[in-house]
Amino acid sequence: MKILLVQPPPPPDYVGFRRTALPEPLALECIGAVARPGHDVRLLDMRLDTTLDETFNDFEPDMVAVTCLTTEVYNAQDILRSVKTWRPDVFTVVGGHHASLMPADFEQPYVDAIVVGEGEITFGELVETLEGTGLAPPDDDLATIKGLAWKKTGEADGKWVFNEERPLMPSMDDLPLPARDLAARYAQDYYFLFDQPHACIATSRGCPFRCNFCSVWKFYHKRCRYMSAERVVREIEATEPWSISFVDDNFLSHVPRAWKIIELIRERGIEKAYGMQARTDTISKHPDLLAAWRDIGLHTILIGFEAATQEGLDALSKGATIEQNEKAMDILNGLGVHMWGAFIVDPQFTREDFHALKTYREEKDVIYPQFTVLTPLPGTDLYEQRKAELVTYDYRLFDALHAVLPTRLPREEFYKEFAALYRPDNLALVYDLISSGRLTMERARKARDILMELGNYENFLKGEGAVGLSVTTS
Repeated sequence: MKILLVQPPPPPDYVGFRRTALPEPLALECIGAVARPGHDVRLLDMRLDTTLDETFNDFEPDMVAVTCLTTEVYNAQDILRSVKTWRPDVFTVVGGHHASLMPADFEQPYVDAIVVGEGEITFGELVETLEGTGLAPPDDDLATIKGLAWKKTGEADGKWVFNEERPLMPSMDDLPLPARDLAARYAQDYYFLFDQPHACIATSRGCPFRCNFCSVWKFYHKRCRYMSAERVVREIEATEPWSISFVDDNFLSHVPRAWKIIELIRERGIEKAYGMQARTDTISKHPDLLAAWRDIGLHTILIGFEAATQEGLDALSKGATIEQNEKAMDILNGLGVHMWGAFIVDPQFTREDFHALKTYREEKDVIYPQFTVLTPLPGTDLYEQRKAELVTYDYRLFDALHAVLPTRLPREEFYKEFAALYRPDNLALVYDLISSGRLTMERARKARDILMELGNYENFLKGEGAVGLSVTTS
Protein backbone atom coordinates (compact mmCIF):
# COMPACT_ATOMS: atom_id res chain seq x y z
CA MET A 1 0.00 0.00 0.00
CA LYS A 2 1.16 3.55 -0.77
CA ILE A 3 0.88 6.00 2.12
CA LEU A 4 1.39 9.75 1.79
CA LEU A 5 2.03 11.64 5.05
CA VAL A 6 1.45 15.39 4.80
CA GLN A 7 2.57 18.18 7.10
CA PRO A 8 0.17 21.06 6.37
CA PRO A 9 1.43 24.58 5.81
CA PRO A 10 0.69 27.19 8.48
CA PRO A 11 -1.49 30.21 7.75
CA PRO A 12 0.28 33.33 6.44
CA ASP A 13 2.79 34.63 8.97
CA TYR A 14 2.19 38.35 9.24
CA VAL A 15 4.24 38.67 12.40
CA GLY A 16 7.37 36.71 11.56
CA PHE A 17 7.50 34.64 14.75
CA ARG A 18 8.06 31.44 12.79
CA ARG A 19 11.46 32.76 11.78
CA THR A 20 12.63 31.57 15.20
CA ALA A 21 12.04 27.86 14.51
CA LEU A 22 11.07 25.38 11.81
CA PRO A 23 11.22 21.94 13.43
CA GLU A 24 11.22 18.67 11.56
CA PRO A 25 7.78 16.95 11.27
CA LEU A 26 8.58 14.57 14.11
CA ALA A 27 5.03 13.27 14.58
CA LEU A 28 4.85 12.14 10.95
CA GLU A 29 8.34 10.65 11.10
CA CYS A 30 7.19 8.55 14.08
CA ILE A 31 4.03 7.47 12.28
CA GLY A 32 6.07 6.73 9.18
CA ALA A 33 8.38 4.43 11.12
CA VAL A 34 5.38 2.38 12.25
CA ALA A 35 3.73 2.28 8.82
CA ARG A 36 6.81 1.62 6.73
CA PRO A 37 7.30 -2.16 7.14
CA GLY A 38 5.78 -3.68 4.02
CA HIS A 39 4.49 -0.38 2.65
CA ASP A 40 5.65 2.46 0.43
CA VAL A 41 5.63 5.62 2.54
CA ARG A 42 6.34 9.18 1.40
CA LEU A 43 6.35 12.44 3.40
CA LEU A 44 5.44 15.87 2.03
CA ASP A 45 6.31 18.88 4.21
CA MET A 46 4.11 21.64 2.84
CA ARG A 47 5.82 24.27 4.98
CA LEU A 48 8.68 23.92 2.48
CA ASP A 49 7.16 22.14 -0.50
CA THR A 50 3.74 23.10 -1.86
CA THR A 51 3.56 20.49 -4.63
CA LEU A 52 0.61 18.53 -3.22
CA ASP A 53 -1.06 17.96 -6.59
CA GLU A 54 2.19 16.98 -8.30
CA THR A 55 3.18 14.65 -5.47
CA PHE A 56 -0.28 13.09 -5.40
CA ASN A 57 -0.35 12.46 -9.14
CA ASP A 58 3.20 11.14 -9.20
CA PHE A 59 2.94 8.90 -6.12
CA GLU A 60 -0.71 7.81 -6.52
CA PRO A 61 -1.22 7.01 -2.83
CA ASP A 62 -3.85 4.69 -1.43
CA MET A 63 -3.94 6.56 1.89
CA VAL A 64 -3.28 10.20 2.80
CA ALA A 65 -2.67 11.08 6.46
CA VAL A 66 -2.22 14.54 7.96
CA THR A 67 -1.48 15.97 11.38
CA CYS A 68 -1.95 19.58 12.40
CA LEU A 69 -1.73 22.21 15.07
CA THR A 70 -4.76 24.40 15.80
CA THR A 71 -3.60 27.17 13.46
CA GLU A 72 -3.19 24.62 10.64
CA VAL A 73 -6.69 23.10 10.84
CA TYR A 74 -8.10 24.84 7.77
CA ASN A 75 -5.11 23.93 5.62
CA ALA A 76 -5.34 20.32 6.79
CA GLN A 77 -9.01 20.31 5.86
CA ASP A 78 -8.18 21.74 2.44
CA ILE A 79 -5.60 19.00 1.84
CA LEU A 80 -8.03 16.20 2.68
CA ARG A 81 -10.83 17.85 0.69
CA SER A 82 -8.57 18.15 -2.36
CA VAL A 83 -7.49 14.52 -2.11
CA LYS A 84 -11.09 13.32 -2.08
CA THR A 85 -11.90 15.58 -5.03
CA TRP A 86 -9.04 14.13 -7.05
CA ARG A 87 -9.68 10.51 -6.11
CA PRO A 88 -12.66 9.65 -3.90
CA ASP A 89 -11.38 6.12 -3.23
CA VAL A 90 -8.26 7.31 -1.39
CA PHE A 91 -8.54 6.67 2.35
CA THR A 92 -8.06 9.92 4.29
CA VAL A 93 -7.12 10.10 7.97
CA VAL A 94 -6.13 12.84 10.42
CA GLY A 95 -4.57 12.76 13.88
CA GLY A 96 -2.62 14.78 16.41
CA HIS A 97 -3.47 16.98 19.39
CA HIS A 98 -6.13 19.15 17.78
CA ALA A 99 -7.91 16.31 15.99
CA SER A 100 -7.92 14.29 19.21
CA LEU A 101 -9.20 17.07 21.45
CA MET A 102 -11.55 18.68 18.90
CA PRO A 103 -12.53 15.82 16.56
CA ALA A 104 -15.73 17.57 15.46
CA ASP A 105 -13.59 19.83 13.27
CA PHE A 106 -12.77 16.78 11.13
CA GLU A 107 -16.11 14.99 11.12
CA GLN A 108 -16.37 15.91 7.46
CA PRO A 109 -17.42 14.08 4.25
CA TYR A 110 -13.83 14.18 2.96
CA VAL A 111 -12.37 12.50 6.07
CA ASP A 112 -12.61 8.72 6.47
CA ALA A 113 -11.08 8.35 9.94
CA ILE A 114 -9.69 10.28 12.90
CA VAL A 115 -6.95 8.88 15.12
CA VAL A 116 -7.77 9.96 18.67
CA GLY A 117 -4.87 9.98 21.14
CA GLU A 118 -1.46 8.44 20.66
CA GLY A 119 -1.22 7.49 17.04
CA GLU A 120 1.47 4.88 16.55
CA ILE A 121 -0.41 1.68 17.44
CA THR A 122 -3.78 2.92 16.19
CA PHE A 123 -2.37 4.01 12.84
CA GLY A 124 -0.43 0.78 12.49
CA GLU A 125 -3.58 -1.27 13.07
CA LEU A 126 -5.53 0.89 10.62
CA VAL A 127 -2.90 0.34 7.93
CA GLU A 128 -2.94 -3.40 8.60
CA THR A 129 -6.74 -3.44 8.34
CA LEU A 130 -6.77 -1.56 5.04
CA GLU A 131 -4.08 -3.84 3.67
CA GLY A 132 -6.24 -6.82 4.43
CA THR A 133 -9.66 -5.49 3.42
CA GLY A 134 -9.02 -2.79 0.83
CA LEU A 135 -9.71 0.93 1.03
CA ALA A 136 -13.40 0.43 1.89
CA PRO A 137 -13.13 -1.79 4.97
CA PRO A 138 -16.23 -3.33 6.57
CA ASP A 139 -17.57 -1.51 9.59
CA ASP A 140 -16.92 -4.54 11.79
CA ASP A 141 -13.19 -4.35 11.03
CA LEU A 142 -12.89 -0.64 11.77
CA ALA A 143 -14.89 -1.09 14.97
CA THR A 144 -12.12 -3.26 16.47
CA ILE A 145 -9.42 -0.54 16.30
CA LYS A 146 -9.13 1.24 19.63
CA GLY A 147 -8.57 4.98 19.44
CA LEU A 148 -10.22 5.34 16.03
CA ALA A 149 -13.22 7.42 14.95
CA TRP A 150 -14.76 6.54 11.59
CA LYS A 151 -17.84 7.01 9.41
CA LYS A 152 -20.40 4.26 9.11
CA THR A 153 -20.83 3.13 5.52
CA GLY A 154 -24.17 3.73 3.92
CA GLU A 155 -25.11 6.48 6.34
CA ALA A 156 -26.57 9.40 4.44
CA ASP A 157 -25.70 11.81 7.23
CA GLY A 158 -22.16 10.48 7.60
CA LYS A 159 -22.67 9.27 11.16
CA TRP A 160 -19.42 9.03 13.08
CA VAL A 161 -18.55 6.20 15.43
CA PHE A 162 -15.97 6.59 18.21
CA ASN A 163 -14.35 3.33 19.22
CA GLU A 164 -13.06 2.41 22.65
CA GLU A 165 -10.28 4.68 23.91
CA ARG A 166 -6.73 3.57 23.13
CA PRO A 167 -4.69 2.98 26.29
CA LEU A 168 -1.36 4.75 26.43
CA MET A 169 1.63 2.74 25.30
CA PRO A 170 3.07 0.85 28.30
CA SER A 171 6.69 1.53 27.31
CA MET A 172 8.10 4.32 25.18
CA ASP A 173 11.17 2.17 24.57
CA ASP A 174 8.98 0.11 22.23
CA LEU A 175 8.76 3.03 19.80
CA PRO A 176 10.90 2.58 16.68
CA LEU A 177 13.35 5.33 15.87
CA PRO A 178 11.65 8.10 13.86
CA ALA A 179 11.96 7.58 10.10
CA ARG A 180 13.94 10.76 9.55
CA ASP A 181 14.98 9.67 6.10
CA LEU A 182 11.39 10.37 4.98
CA ALA A 183 12.13 14.09 5.41
CA ALA A 184 15.79 13.90 4.41
CA ARG A 185 15.34 16.15 1.39
CA TYR A 186 14.22 18.95 3.71
CA ALA A 187 16.70 18.29 6.52
CA GLN A 188 18.99 21.23 5.76
CA ASP A 189 16.06 23.63 6.10
CA TYR A 190 14.99 22.73 9.65
CA TYR A 191 16.24 25.11 12.31
CA PHE A 192 15.81 26.33 15.86
CA LEU A 193 16.88 29.92 16.56
CA PHE A 194 20.39 29.99 15.09
CA ASP A 195 21.03 26.26 14.71
CA GLN A 196 20.60 24.84 11.22
CA PRO A 197 20.32 21.99 10.32
CA HIS A 198 18.59 20.93 13.49
CA ALA A 199 16.87 17.82 14.81
CA CYS A 200 14.20 17.20 17.46
CA ILE A 201 14.04 14.27 19.86
CA ALA A 202 11.03 13.48 22.06
CA THR A 203 12.06 11.32 25.02
CA SER A 204 8.95 11.51 27.21
CA ARG A 205 5.24 12.18 26.97
CA GLY A 206 2.93 13.97 29.35
CA CYS A 207 3.38 16.47 32.15
CA PRO A 208 2.68 16.20 35.90
CA PHE A 209 1.56 19.82 36.11
CA ARG A 210 -1.86 21.29 35.32
CA CYS A 211 -1.27 24.66 33.63
CA ASN A 212 -4.70 25.85 32.49
CA PHE A 213 -3.41 27.11 29.13
CA CYS A 214 -1.83 23.78 28.10
CA SER A 215 -3.45 20.64 26.64
CA VAL A 216 -0.47 18.29 26.86
CA TRP A 217 -1.42 16.83 30.23
CA LYS A 218 -4.97 16.25 29.01
CA PHE A 219 -3.89 14.57 25.77
CA TYR A 220 -1.76 12.11 27.76
CA HIS A 221 -4.42 11.37 30.37
CA LYS A 222 -2.58 13.15 33.20
CA ARG A 223 0.29 10.67 33.02
CA CYS A 224 4.04 10.96 32.40
CA ARG A 225 6.13 8.30 30.69
CA TYR A 226 9.84 8.31 29.93
CA MET A 227 12.15 6.55 27.54
CA SER A 228 15.05 4.85 29.26
CA ALA A 229 18.38 6.63 29.17
CA GLU A 230 19.74 3.89 26.91
CA ARG A 231 16.91 4.39 24.38
CA VAL A 232 17.42 8.17 24.44
CA VAL A 233 21.14 7.90 23.76
CA ARG A 234 20.55 5.38 20.99
CA GLU A 235 18.39 7.96 19.24
CA ILE A 236 20.96 10.70 19.82
CA GLU A 237 23.61 8.52 18.17
CA ALA A 238 21.31 7.80 15.22
CA THR A 239 20.47 11.47 14.64
CA GLU A 240 22.66 13.15 12.06
CA PRO A 241 22.50 16.92 12.78
CA TRP A 242 24.99 18.24 15.31
CA SER A 243 22.34 20.45 16.92
CA ILE A 244 19.54 18.64 18.79
CA SER A 245 16.60 19.88 20.84
CA PHE A 246 14.78 17.68 23.31
CA VAL A 247 11.15 18.68 22.85
CA ASP A 248 9.77 17.12 26.04
CA ASP A 249 7.76 19.57 28.11
CA ASN A 250 10.25 19.11 30.94
CA PHE A 251 13.24 17.09 29.85
CA LEU A 252 14.88 17.20 33.28
CA SER A 253 11.87 16.21 35.38
CA HIS A 254 13.16 12.63 35.83
CA VAL A 255 16.41 13.66 37.48
CA PRO A 256 18.08 10.22 37.81
CA ARG A 257 17.42 9.58 34.13
CA ALA A 258 18.89 12.96 33.20
CA TRP A 259 22.09 12.04 35.07
CA LYS A 260 22.20 8.61 33.40
CA ILE A 261 21.91 10.17 29.95
CA ILE A 262 24.91 12.39 30.75
CA GLU A 263 26.88 9.34 31.86
CA LEU A 264 26.12 7.44 28.65
CA ILE A 265 26.90 10.43 26.43
CA ARG A 266 30.29 10.76 28.11
CA GLU A 267 31.00 7.03 27.91
CA ARG A 268 30.29 6.97 24.19
CA GLY A 269 32.14 10.17 23.38
CA ILE A 270 29.13 11.82 21.74
CA GLU A 271 29.69 15.44 20.80
CA LYS A 272 26.51 17.38 20.07
CA ALA A 273 24.95 20.74 20.91
CA TYR A 274 21.76 20.46 22.93
CA GLY A 275 18.69 22.54 23.61
CA MET A 276 15.83 21.54 25.85
CA GLN A 277 12.70 22.65 27.65
CA ALA A 278 12.78 22.60 31.44
CA ARG A 279 10.91 24.01 34.41
CA THR A 280 12.40 26.45 36.86
CA ASP A 281 11.57 24.32 39.90
CA THR A 282 13.76 21.51 38.55
CA ILE A 283 16.57 23.86 37.59
CA SER A 284 16.55 25.72 40.90
CA LYS A 285 16.79 22.45 42.86
CA HIS A 286 19.52 20.87 40.72
CA PRO A 287 22.14 23.43 39.63
CA ASP A 288 24.79 20.69 39.50
CA LEU A 289 22.69 18.82 36.92
CA LEU A 290 22.55 21.90 34.73
CA ALA A 291 26.30 22.41 35.05
CA ALA A 292 26.90 18.81 33.97
CA TRP A 293 24.63 19.21 30.95
CA ARG A 294 26.40 22.46 30.06
CA ASP A 295 29.70 20.59 30.10
CA ILE A 296 28.47 18.03 27.52
CA GLY A 297 26.97 20.58 25.13
CA LEU A 298 23.82 22.23 26.53
CA HIS A 299 23.62 25.77 25.14
CA THR A 300 19.95 26.84 25.15
CA ILE A 301 16.97 26.21 27.42
CA LEU A 302 13.37 27.19 26.71
CA ILE A 303 11.75 28.06 30.03
CA GLY A 304 8.19 29.10 30.68
CA PHE A 305 8.68 31.86 33.23
CA GLU A 306 5.19 32.99 32.18
CA ALA A 307 4.80 35.91 34.60
CA ALA A 308 6.70 38.54 36.56
CA THR A 309 4.57 38.16 39.70
CA GLN A 310 3.36 35.30 41.86
CA GLU A 311 -0.20 36.41 41.26
CA GLY A 312 0.34 35.99 37.54
CA LEU A 313 1.79 32.50 37.97
CA ASP A 314 -1.07 31.42 40.21
CA ALA A 315 -3.66 32.64 37.70
CA LEU A 316 -2.15 30.23 35.16
CA SER A 317 -2.05 27.28 37.58
CA LYS A 318 1.66 27.14 36.85
CA GLY A 319 2.67 25.36 40.05
CA ALA A 320 5.92 27.33 40.37
CA THR A 321 7.11 30.35 42.34
CA ILE A 322 8.77 33.60 41.41
CA GLU A 323 11.65 32.63 43.70
CA GLN A 324 12.19 29.43 41.70
CA ASN A 325 12.05 31.39 38.45
CA GLU A 326 14.64 33.89 39.57
CA LYS A 327 16.96 31.29 41.05
CA ALA A 328 16.85 29.41 37.72
CA MET A 329 17.68 32.65 35.90
CA ASP A 330 20.71 33.19 38.13
CA ILE A 331 21.90 29.59 37.67
CA LEU A 332 21.65 29.70 33.88
CA ASN A 333 23.22 33.13 33.57
CA GLY A 334 26.05 31.95 35.81
CA LEU A 335 26.60 28.90 33.62
CA GLY A 336 26.43 30.89 30.38
CA VAL A 337 23.45 28.86 29.11
CA HIS A 338 21.18 30.95 26.91
CA MET A 339 17.66 31.34 28.19
CA TRP A 340 14.78 31.44 25.74
CA GLY A 341 12.46 32.83 28.38
CA ALA A 342 8.74 32.65 27.70
CA PHE A 343 6.31 35.16 29.23
CA ILE A 344 2.53 35.29 28.80
CA VAL A 345 0.74 38.59 28.26
CA ASP A 346 -2.81 38.74 29.57
CA PRO A 347 -5.22 40.58 27.23
CA GLN A 348 -6.33 42.52 30.31
CA PHE A 349 -2.87 44.06 30.73
CA THR A 350 -2.67 47.78 31.36
CA ARG A 351 0.16 49.97 30.12
CA GLU A 352 1.69 49.67 33.58
CA ASP A 353 1.58 45.86 33.33
CA PHE A 354 3.40 45.95 30.00
CA HIS A 355 6.04 48.30 31.37
CA ALA A 356 6.59 46.14 34.45
CA LEU A 357 7.04 42.99 32.36
CA LYS A 358 9.52 44.63 30.00
CA THR A 359 11.52 46.02 32.90
CA TYR A 360 11.55 42.62 34.61
CA ARG A 361 12.86 40.82 31.51
CA GLU A 362 15.62 43.38 31.04
CA GLU A 363 16.67 43.30 34.69
CA LYS A 364 16.82 39.49 34.67
CA ASP A 365 18.97 39.40 31.51
CA VAL A 366 16.81 37.01 29.48
CA ILE A 367 18.61 37.22 26.13
CA TYR A 368 15.95 35.54 24.00
CA PRO A 369 12.54 36.68 25.24
CA GLN A 370 9.38 35.07 23.96
CA PHE A 371 6.20 37.00 24.65
CA THR A 372 2.90 35.39 23.78
CA VAL A 373 -0.71 36.42 24.31
CA LEU A 374 -2.76 34.33 26.72
CA THR A 375 -4.78 32.13 24.36
CA PRO A 376 -7.53 29.65 25.27
CA LEU A 377 -6.37 26.85 22.97
CA PRO A 378 -9.06 24.27 22.18
CA GLY A 379 -8.81 21.34 24.55
CA THR A 380 -7.46 23.31 27.51
CA ASP A 381 -9.16 24.18 30.78
CA LEU A 382 -8.76 27.83 29.83
CA TYR A 383 -10.78 27.26 26.64
CA GLU A 384 -13.66 25.78 28.57
CA GLN A 385 -13.54 28.62 31.10
CA ARG A 386 -13.31 31.48 28.59
CA LYS A 387 -14.78 30.31 25.27
CA ALA A 388 -17.90 32.44 25.74
CA GLU A 389 -15.66 35.52 25.78
CA LEU A 390 -13.81 34.80 22.53
CA VAL A 391 -13.90 37.61 19.97
CA THR A 392 -13.17 35.14 17.17
CA TYR A 393 -13.28 31.40 16.57
CA ASP A 394 -10.99 31.64 13.55
CA TYR A 395 -8.18 29.19 14.28
CA ARG A 396 -5.69 31.18 12.24
CA LEU A 397 -5.49 33.70 15.06
CA PHE A 398 -4.94 31.07 17.77
CA ASP A 399 -1.19 31.47 17.34
CA ALA A 400 -0.59 33.07 20.77
CA LEU A 401 0.43 36.27 19.03
CA HIS A 402 -3.07 37.66 18.55
CA ALA A 403 -5.64 38.47 21.22
CA VAL A 404 -8.65 36.22 20.78
CA LEU A 405 -10.07 37.48 24.08
CA PRO A 406 -11.20 41.08 24.68
CA THR A 407 -8.37 43.48 25.54
CA ARG A 408 -8.56 46.08 28.28
CA LEU A 409 -6.66 48.58 26.13
CA PRO A 410 -8.02 49.48 22.69
CA ARG A 411 -6.68 46.75 20.40
CA GLU A 412 -4.31 49.02 18.48
CA GLU A 413 -2.87 50.26 21.74
CA PHE A 414 -2.62 46.70 23.06
CA TYR A 415 -0.58 45.64 20.05
CA LYS A 416 1.62 48.72 20.28
CA GLU A 417 2.48 47.79 23.85
CA PHE A 418 2.88 44.11 22.97
CA ALA A 419 5.21 44.88 20.05
CA ALA A 420 7.24 47.20 22.27
CA LEU A 421 8.16 44.20 24.42
CA TYR A 422 10.12 42.85 21.46
CA ARG A 423 11.46 46.09 20.04
CA PRO A 424 15.03 46.91 21.12
CA ASP A 425 15.18 50.48 22.37
CA ASN A 426 18.66 50.81 20.87
CA LEU A 427 21.54 48.71 19.58
CA ALA A 428 23.52 48.90 22.82
CA LEU A 429 22.25 45.51 23.98
CA VAL A 430 23.19 43.82 20.71
CA TYR A 431 26.68 45.34 20.80
CA ASP A 432 27.09 44.30 24.43
CA LEU A 433 26.15 40.71 23.62
CA ILE A 434 28.65 40.61 20.76
CA SER A 435 31.51 42.15 22.73
CA SER A 436 30.93 39.79 25.66
CA GLY A 437 31.06 36.78 23.35
CA ARG A 438 27.50 35.73 24.16
CA LEU A 439 26.37 36.21 20.57
CA THR A 440 28.24 36.07 17.29
CA MET A 441 27.77 38.90 14.83
CA GLU A 442 25.66 36.66 12.58
CA ARG A 443 23.40 35.57 15.43
CA ALA A 444 23.06 39.10 16.72
CA ARG A 445 21.94 40.30 13.30
CA LYS A 446 19.31 37.58 13.08
CA ALA A 447 18.12 38.35 16.60
CA ARG A 448 17.88 42.04 15.73
CA ASP A 449 15.92 41.37 12.54
CA ILE A 450 13.43 39.08 14.30
CA LEU A 451 12.96 41.55 17.15
CA MET A 452 12.43 44.44 14.75
CA GLU A 453 9.81 42.48 12.80
CA LEU A 454 8.00 41.49 15.99
CA GLY A 455 8.39 45.05 17.19
CA ASN A 456 6.13 46.43 14.44
CA TYR A 457 2.60 46.50 15.87
CA GLU A 458 1.04 46.87 12.41
CA ASN A 459 2.03 43.27 11.64
CA PHE A 460 -0.34 42.04 14.35
CA LEU A 461 -3.19 44.16 13.02
CA LYS A 462 -2.56 42.75 9.53
CA GLY A 463 -3.24 39.30 10.90
CA GLU A 464 -6.59 40.39 12.29
CA GLY A 465 -7.48 42.15 9.06
CA ALA A 466 -6.58 39.10 6.98
CA VAL A 467 -9.27 37.02 8.68
CA GLY A 468 -11.81 39.82 8.78
CA LEU A 469 -11.71 40.42 12.55
CA SER A 470 -12.97 43.84 13.51
CA VAL A 471 -13.24 44.58 17.22
CA THR A 472 -14.16 48.17 17.99
CA THR A 473 -14.81 47.89 21.70
CA SER A 474 -12.17 47.58 24.38
